[in-house]
Amino acid sequence: MKRRILLLFAAIAAASPLLAQDLNERRGFRVKITTPSSGAIVAGPTMIRAEVESPREGDIKSVRFLVNDKVLLIDTEAPYQVEYDFGHSDQQHVIRVIAEHVDGPKVSDFVITRTLDLKYFVNVQRVILNVSVRDGHRRVVTGLGAEDFAVSEDGKTQRIVQVSTETRPILVGMLVDSSGSMRDRMDEARDGACAFMDTLREEDRAFVIDFDERVYLIEETTHDFEKACKSLSTAEPVGGTALYDALHAAFRVIYEPKAERRAFVILSDGDDSESRITLDGLIEEARLADVTIYAIGLGSSGLSSGRSALKRLARETGGRAFFIKKAEDLASTYAIIAEELRTLYQLVYASDNETFDGRFMKVRVKVEGGEKLDIQHRRGYFATAR
Repeated sequence: MKRRILLLFAAIAAASPLLAQDLNERRGFRVKITTPSSGAIVAGPTMIRAEVESPREGDIKSVRFLVNDKVLLIDTEAPYQVEYDFGHSDQQHVIRVIAEHVDGPKVSDFVITRTLDLKYFVNVQRVILNVSVRDGHRRVVTGLGAEDFAVSEDGKTQRIVQVSTETRPILVGMLVDSSGSMRDRMDEARDGACAFMDTLREEDRAFVIDFDERVYLIEETTHDFEKACKSLSTAEPVGGTALYDALHAAFRVIYEPKAERRAFVILSDGDDSESRITLDGLIEEARLADVTIYAIGLGSSGLSSGRSALKRLARETGGRAFFIKKAEDLASTYAIIAEELRTLYQLVYASDNETFDGRFMKVRVKVEGGEKLDIQHRRGYFATAR
């Protein structure tokens, strides 16, 4: 079976480590970074320590330490540790440790440290919004210009600088429910997700997460969409549903400060029953990361409170929530999402806000004379100067 990366959560308030897991780990071969912890602020000379567990001490061939993909040390005997000078505390770092078994298999763990400043907040001088506009028949409305839109920020009208078709590359996180209730629907789920990824361009990227009561990164960020599609064949429907934990993990994957658009496409057929993360916490993370969330709720018997959660996640981030009864409708629903991502408007406006106190600025977009139009966009941003 393809090696899968299990995303675990040490604490709700901290960024969570991602733990590589395969059959060898389940047999007792595993590695864990003990210091620093995920979400810590690191600066200057800092000791990185790891613990490796193995049924036999002689099974450990080596332990490799990396910071931001730079190899620091390949250690061959305990204690496994290395000191590294992280410099100033205004940078985020990915610390990774890879342990290799004498027979070849590897397991890994990594943590993400945080910064003192707020890297993911927008530049408040120019605010960029992705805007979707559909008519009363759910058809995409194209051909609109700056003169057709109006933007307000905390109730005050703002000056629109530019409106154009959104063409930036996109990073898509595909999140697929593989809980036990999906057992008879996985073929349709895979086919729909693969058809969606077929619409992505060469410059786009995608990663794939499947989740039951645990969360697995089954394909890391890649341009190889055929490979990403094949990874879905490793999903084995079992257990409960940890939807919130899956989203929380997805935010850890997109830590890179790139200029791509970011979107998550979620498929789930049940309420969250296993997560440690709260919905409010996820909303906060989504606002910080500027991610558009599209959600597909499949079936009706398993979705009750889950419907409102999916709707809120989509509404707050400028995406949409779809609720379908039959797995046969998955392909057409994925197609609607793909169409929307290709037809979004990029709206840029100049904010007149001069108070950078970290408060959340509520944004509203209207189309002149478009009372019956369905307009979706993220609901605001944090007013924090760089």
